[in-house]
Amino acid sequence: MTIEEKNYLFDQALALSGILEQESVELLGMMENIDDRVAISKAISKLEAEGDDIFHATTAELQKMELDEETRLKIFHMIRHIEDVTDMIDELSKTIVRYNTRTVTNGFKASVNSINGAIKKLVVLINAMREYEPEMKEHFTKTVNSFDAFKVDYEKMYDVLIFDLFSKPHDVVDIIRCKAVYDAIRDIFEAFEVSADDAYKFIVSRG
Repeated sequence: MTIEEKNYLFDQALALSGILEQESVELLGMMENIDDRVAISKAISKLEAEGDDIFHATTAELQKMELDEETRLKIFHMIRHIEDVTDMIDELSKTIVRYNTRTVTNGFKASVNSINGAIKKLVVLINAMREYEPEMKEHFTKTVNSFDAFKVDYEKMYDVLIFDLFSKPHDVVDIIRCKAVYDAIRDIFEAFEVSADDAYKFIVSRG
């Protein structure tokens, strides 16, 4: 892989991360203005479409590069899994609309703030990959673990939120509505965990 090709791929990964950051900002806005959820969800869908365009352009260029197939597949999956999260955030916003969510709980706010934090850490992780040298392996591992910690923390939060739903008096519709949203958020953090694994495996394969 040439330096130009490497820079292109990392630039595209950061561009996708930029889409995630914009989606996250829209989600945070939705938490503050839930009555505008339909318009905000449409804005997120437009961002997701931009993410699709970046992904397709990247994979087209990736196919032109002279790489062994194993490396090509690893890079493809890394880019694909970042793009998957843009889809999942779009789906989360649609879930909020679909279930006519009109009340923002503290759990919703905390979860969306955690998504925002994880996306910022993903950007740090991508830049750490870009600058990686073998002597930086310990630092890189800490960066991966720091990113992966968001998923672990959300699992704990998820357990608390679900326990609360089923252990206190709640309207059945509210239970269905909240669980749908919490499950959609959980999918996002599971996708983040996949991206953390992608990054670690790719770097380890380089020695």
